[in-house]
Amino acid sequence: MTTNAIIKKLREERHFKQEEVAKHLGISQQAYSYYELAKRELPTRHVITLAKLYKVTTDFLLCVSSIRAGTYDLNVEFVQGVTIKDVLISLWKMDSHNRAALIQYIHSLNNTSPKGKASKKKASKKSSSE
Repeated sequence: MTTNAIIKKLREERHFKQEEVAKHLGISQQAYSYYELAKRELPTRHVITLAKLYKVTTDFLLCVSSIRAGTYDLNVEFVQGVTIKDVLISLWKMDSHNRAALIQYIHSLNNTSPKGKASKKKASKKSSSE
């Protein structure tokens, strides 16, 4: 992914308009749109400002790292007004059976398997079909 695609994606994830981000940077909407369209190179001062605005690293914005941030603010909205802190508190309130069920559900949504269990499931499917 390129820097221009990243800044556009981050803006859209937060439901910001180009005008809002441009105002935050102290530039016109048209000047900002040139950054998203890769018609102009994003100046260092704007990279730093956008990294702070989106709570990501400058390395992430510049495609040096795929990790958005080194640490996470648990009080930031995660989804639909719920913070990561709220999610963690809810998880801790669940019994172990419900936590395990939730993890399985998350893996099914992501089309992944819990660590160490992928090979067992594949092996059991192969033996049952033979």
